[in-house]
Amino acid sequence: MARRPDPAKRERIVHTTRELMRRRGVAGTTMLDVVAEAGASRGSLYHYFPGGRSEMVADAVREAVEDYSAALLALVDLEPAEAIPLIVEVWRAEAEASDYTAGCPVVAAALGGESEPVARELAGQAFSDWSEAVAGWLLHVGVPSERTASLATLMLAAVEGAVVVGLAQHSSEPMLRVADELVRIVEAERVS
Repeated sequence: MARRPDPAKRERIVHTTRELMRRRGVAGTTMLDVVAEAGASRGSLYHYFPGGRSEMVADAVREAVEDYSAALLALVDLEPAEAIPLIVEVWRAEAEASDYTAGCPVVAAALGGESEPVARELAGQAFSDWSEAVAGWLLHVGVPSERTASLATLMLAAVEGAVVVGLAQHSSEPMLRVADELVRIVEAERVS
């Protein structure tokens, strides 16, 4: 009798993969580690992910992208002084909760591109989509259209960079500083 798919088990495996990628990067996330952390069997990995590790990693990146995209959309009606600190607060809280060992799984996918080109492609598309979403939000809050694309890229790069610096320094201070500066920059760009 064929095994019935268990969506909860598959979700647990995807989530575990995502969390391991946050702490170890793509190259450091093995199927054996996922099996051990998720409480799954090796056979179940191939049952749920016939494409092997590449499919499992890609699905973990997709899950992260969906979650972060939804979070960005939830901020669309907030002012810069509210939205920017909230974005950074999510990363600060996650960094502190992991004792500064876990970063962004989408960045991990971007950096692990040689071994997992599909995951890298998904990361690249996510950053493109997020840049467009942030640019749209900037336009909504009064930033002139000719400044939104560059400013959106700056914001994403600054936040992701601040997370990396914070992890390296075991400190939330870089993230808090970046949030403050980004609010100042966006406010200065707004048309009255």
